[in-house]
Amino acid sequence: MNLVYECRSCGVISQEEGHLCQPQRLENMGVYCGTQKENVQMCTEMKQHLTHVCGSCGRPAEQADMVCDPKFPG
Repeated sequence: MNLVYECRSCGVISQEEGHLCQPQRLENMGVYCGTQKENVQMCTEMKQHLTHVCGSCGRPAEQADMVCDPKFPG
């Protein structure tokens, strides 16, 4: 997997740091997937790119392979 970034504001995971309001680089999926993110408020820019959420922890992600149990939101 390529580099992974998490938005410090809303917890969205992306491979493109430019899509995130406050990106921080993460080492791997084990660092973020499976951990609950309280009060997720999507960054405006990311609302346009979000395609998946993790069925286990609810973490939003742009691509299915970025979370352990990918589901379509909604």
